[in-house]
Amino acid sequence: MLETVSALFVDADRKVLLGLRAVWKQAWPGHWDAIGGRVEPGEALEQALLRECREEVGLTPTRYELVLSEAERFPERNGAALHHIYVVSAWEGGAAINLVDEHDEIRWFGLDEMAALPNLTIPDLITLVQAALTRG
Repeated sequence: MLETVSALFVDADRKVLLGLRAVWKQAWPGHWDAIGGRVEPGEALEQALLRECREEVGLTPTRYELVLSEAERFPERNGAALHHIYVVSAWEGGAAINLVDEHDEIRWFGLDEMAALPNLTIPDLITLVQAALTRG
């Protein structure tokens, strides 16, 4: 089964980095989502997380927490998959840069701004960040 990893980068101002998925993407085109992608065969989840973040936004997570592992909610539309979402609270690499064509844009959002997005992949992303911030 396809597995993916996603990173919700949260900065010191409690803003979250999201990528606007390109319109050509099969799953969730034109929606704001966490940064990430597919786990390669034989690759550990954490290895995939670090690789995907470096490839997509030039950041390497140094402190992160797995906050959700869940089957794809709409397999008939997006295909069967198991998704692993991490909250990333520290990283190396400076400022995030959109390095791939998989995102039309990347941007930092406050939690209220995220809640107001009409095209967020799943509202749970907000809840996951809030829970991680509460745990500190």
